[in-house]
Amino acid sequence: MSTPANKTEKTFLTARELCIMALLTVILFAQEQLMNFLPNINFTILLMVLYAKTFGFVKTGMIITVYLIMDATFMASLNPIWTTGQWIAWMTVPLLICTIFKKTEDSLKLAFAGALCAFLYCWVMILPTMWVLNTPFVPYLIKDVPFELLLAASSFLGILLLYGPLRKLLKKLLRMEG
Repeated sequence: MSTPANKTEKTFLTARELCIMALLTVILFAQEQLMNFLPNINFTILLMVLYAKTFGFVKTGMIITVYLIMDATFMASLNPIWTTGQWIAWMTVPLLICTIFKKTEDSLKLAFAGALCAFLYCWVMILPTMWVLNTPFVPYLIKDVPFELLLAASSFLGILLLYGPLRKLLKKLLRMEG
């Protein structure tokens, strides 16, 4: 690994960070696949909030992009309209967490932020879903409300109960010397 030319120059991404981010991307992908039998109940938003609070917007965006490519390839949904919609929808999570909720570490406030992110994800995905599946707006919206509520509830509860312990664990992992 090369070192910066001078001591004040900061390396954007070390090999260690890249490996940790790759592992976290796999965890993000794997948990969603393992919980796929439960409709909209997963830890995706919890993990994205955790990653955004830990790595910031750009690095979390990298994780989300790789995760989305893996997910779309695995689920055979690598459609430019659908995948672009999903990318925009998922990027609302680090965008909100790294701006509006940047200074927030309280699990309850972050849980409400996660629920908001869940609804934003669902609402952003309405247009690509309507376009790809050729579905009318009102029937789709009516049928989607229970799934939106499930995603918001699982995100809220996941963040409320697991964000603190996972944040401590991730900080400990990042402090470890290799």
